[in-house]
Amino acid sequence: MPSPAVEFACLSARLDCNPLIPSNKRPLFTQLFVYAASARSYRRAPSPLINVPRLSTPDVPRSLFPGALARPVRTNWNVQRPLALRYVLANASRTPEHPAITVLPNKPSMTSFVQVVSVPTADTPGACLLLHFDHRRYMLGRIAEGTQRNMVQRKVPLAKINDIFLTGTVDWDSEGGLLGMILTLADLKAASAADSELRNQQLRAKGKTPKEEAVPPRLNVHGGRNLVHYLATARRFILRKALPLYPREIRRDPRAASQDGPLEPDYVDENIRMWSIPLVADAASTQSSTSSPVGDDNTEQPPKRRKLSTEPDDLPEDDAAAPAEDFTADEADQAIREGVVRDMFNSTWKLDTLREMRLADVQLPAKIFIRNDQGHIEPYKGPPASECPDTRVLVRLPWPASKIEQLPATRPSRESMCYIVKCHSRRGKFDPKAAASYGIEKINFKRLTAGESVPGKDGVLVTPDMVMGPSIEGRGFAVVDLPSPALIDALLARREFSDPDVMSCVDTIFWILSENVTLDEPRLRQFIKDRPGARHLVLSTDLCPNTPALESPAAQIIKMNAVDKDRFHLPVFDMKPTTELPEDLRSIAAPAQVGWRYRLAPKPGSDESLVVPIMDTSKPIVELATSAPQVLALAEAARSEAADPVFLASAKKAQRDLPCPDAEIMPLGTGSAMPSKYRNVSATLIRVPGWGSYLLDCGENTLGQLRRAFGHAGADDVLRDLRAIYISHAHADHHLGTIRVIGRWRRVADPTSRIAIIATSKYQDFVRESHQIQDIAPQRLVPITLRPSDGRPTPGSIATPSPLTVADFDALSRLPTIEACFVEHCYEATAVVLTFPDTGLKIAYSGDCRPSAAFAALGRSTHLLIHECTFEDELQGDALAKKHSTLSEALDVGRRMGARRILLTHFSQRYPKLPLVDDKMKVGAAAAAVIEGSSNSAEGDAHAGAGAGDAAQAIPADETKADELDVDVLFAFDLMRVKLGEFKQAKKFLPALRELLQEEEKKADEDEGVEQ
Repeated sequence: MPSPAVEFACLSARLDCNPLIPSNKRPLFTQLFVYAASARSYRRAPSPLINVPRLSTPDVPRSLFPGALARPVRTNWNVQRPLALRYVLANASRTPEHPAITVLPNKPSMTSFVQVVSVPTADTPGACLLLHFDHRRYMLGRIAEGTQRNMVQRKVPLAKINDIFLTGTVDWDSEGGLLGMILTLADLKAASAADSELRNQQLRAKGKTPKEEAVPPRLNVHGGRNLVHYLATARRFILRKALPLYPREIRRDPRAASQDGPLEPDYVDENIRMWSIPLVADAASTQSSTSSPVGDDNTEQPPKRRKLSTEPDDLPEDDAAAPAEDFTADEADQAIREGVVRDMFNSTWKLDTLREMRLADVQLPAKIFIRNDQGHIEPYKGPPASECPDTRVLVRLPWPASKIEQLPATRPSRESMCYIVKCHSRRGKFDPKAAASYGIEKINFKRLTAGESVPGKDGVLVTPDMVMGPSIEGRGFAVVDLPSPALIDALLARREFSDPDVMSCVDTIFWILSENVTLDEPRLRQFIKDRPGARHLVLSTDLCPNTPALESPAAQIIKMNAVDKDRFHLPVFDMKPTTELPEDLRSIAAPAQVGWRYRLAPKPGSDESLVVPIMDTSKPIVELATSAPQVLALAEAARSEAADPVFLASAKKAQRDLPCPDAEIMPLGTGSAMPSKYRNVSATLIRVPGWGSYLLDCGENTLGQLRRAFGHAGADDVLRDLRAIYISHAHADHHLGTIRVIGRWRRVADPTSRIAIIATSKYQDFVRESHQIQDIAPQRLVPITLRPSDGRPTPGSIATPSPLTVADFDALSRLPTIEACFVEHCYEATAVVLTFPDTGLKIAYSGDCRPSAAFAALGRSTHLLIHECTFEDELQGDALAKKHSTLSEALDVGRRMGARRILLTHFSQRYPKLPLVDDKMKVGAAAAAVIEGSSNSAEGDAHAGAGAGDAAQAIPADETKADELDVDVLFAFDLMRVKLGEFKQAKKFLPALRELLQEEEKKADEDEGVEQ
């Protein structure tokens, strides 16, 4: 048999992607066809996907044209009409259906294994696996919210991940963490590319040849129906040029039930062969084409086809007589979606490009600039286009994909994707004695092992199979994902799981089961019993206990509970599963454990040495008592002070006019940019007695944080009381948990209840499109859209909430008064002030922003200010560049407001800690301004004028003397609970918490040093 090297070379040539093969030696395909995909007209024409001057072959959405290789065709790009994208298709029966199928020029991997990375818990609602090869990694499973934070906890390297295979249904419950994972991978690969370029510059400076990157960064995402639509919904807030992304949406059954002969894999690369297996409730529908939209029951309807004529002038001369072909409407819609995703991750758009045009011709979203009298470029703050339409301005246009206002419609999919994965067969062991018997010299042994034939004695041509032992068949595994019992019959009907050639050497079957699917079902039990040669590992909420999957933050909050039990409650977890595995399956099946591995090569076998043990929740307390007894001593002193009658009387007197002291604030995520080990991304829960609960931003896995804090039943109670979700801006770390929260709210809340979504129009559009992926009952959502009052969302301008109808107002019951303004951070970033009329309670929340005078004015005399504090004061330059606030700037906003209570959040740091601002916290934000003196205030105003947007418009501070104000400042931690009337008590514990966190940082640094 040919050697792996020869097989690899043949495969590379067949896929037409081997850079080592000259173009004139690659396969030629002569049978030509012409297709035309017409794009729909939108309100904003022309679409960025139309009239594109160049089309390159790698960008063509090949999945639309199965069995053909697309090549661009000349056309008249100057015609201003909804022009069709045209392709010439060459017969490509031996080429892949999609550019996501890639072969990397690496040597065959010597070591490979599959590892369980996560099992279902509150912290990790999904279940996923990592397939490891020396030069490439693959993720398989449900990439649900919390996945990347779990990767950080597990110290799983992400840099070599090139392929993600999504199992189950493409919706927000199963794949809600995918967008965040893509952003993290893109940033990692961008950093790696920057490091490589720096090393190459150093080599050039020394006169040495720079090292070329072996494999360009890219990410292939494979999944079922609606994958591309799901990615395209994020076009308004995701742009990553460092990581070209190629989605491979499996829109047809790769192997029809009527197919005869061997069942070939539909994905092959240098490491694996894969059989993608879609499960559809109606087994008969798997035999038909999947080119039409999926209905509510997921059964296929006959595709609606439309005749598309061709224009001979647009075709190459030798193809002018090519016949026209029919093209389905769904295929054209998919072309638009794939074009959007291509622009999101592989666009030529540049951030620093400015285009001059008339003000009347500017289409938002776009940033507008003008040259001042000195010729310098500055933001345009002049009158609107209605007053001076001919003013020449400079415009920074948004990336093209964000200009698509509406995607072609789709419907939620109910099919589930499963996979069978097998490694390639390996060559047998070389027999030197057999080679010597043929007269082969030792110098030629390597040629034989490389797959070459070598002449032996008497002119006999010795082939590799003559001196090699029998080949070693590659080992494999299967992933079966069942989100619904309705798919069990479809699973049983699949031929792949019964075919001896496909299932040979499949040693492990991973079962990913949703809450309503159990192995008590007789058909599933029999299916498992019929395959006793494989080990069956189950990843389900019933069999996998809800233990803390993130041990580091769990240990931290346990220690904080030992310091301050009133503000830091113990997390809710279970050490035992809710059900047991059926007794008759225990010999061949078991619940999956995080860290469990199965070695595929070189020597197959399971490996339990890296299984993560269930967390010992008593260990953090023992560590605290033995390694940091001073923390407990400080905590005991704080408890004594907080319980002192004199202190309590003084506190009660100072805040006697503070309304609603029982209002509770609970930060669910206090980190910035991305989930980290100790801090989740932004989300804050506000619970006001008599007025319900409110979420201020809703980052990834907000629902998981609620479940860890209150338990599953307690979290459902919080959601039943939820009245509104406010999203400050469209950056992913502030809202990727919203759809899943709404989905759970829909299931547990009263069917007649409604919930308000307070956000700008950009985000409201995203929510509406997400409904096409997962049913979130849009008729129960009340969008309160924040719109600019003067036509442009410039920082400092007022954002006016859209008026409610009488029916919506009545359905929402009690809702606070909403005031908002646009702030300096990103396009349409806002800050909000909520006023609860009966109580008089006033809460101001900033999201992400530079200090804002308009926000300070709206929040005058606020009782609670929640403000971002991303950077410490010494990182003022970073705050200006990234449009965030420093500690002193956030406190200054509170001083300008006259805020009574200030909670600082959104920190950028590896470890949770308290900034050293003891004096400021002792006397409050207002007194801190007096202590710092006027020189410090002048410095702050100078910073504001340098790039803080509306912060430069200074608001004078209250004339009240600082020592007469009742002001308290706290720092937010994940899952901390503090009532408005308990800030003074909570402040007593700050010395103990600071000491605790300093000890934690020392310990973490020591652990990292040992690992390195």
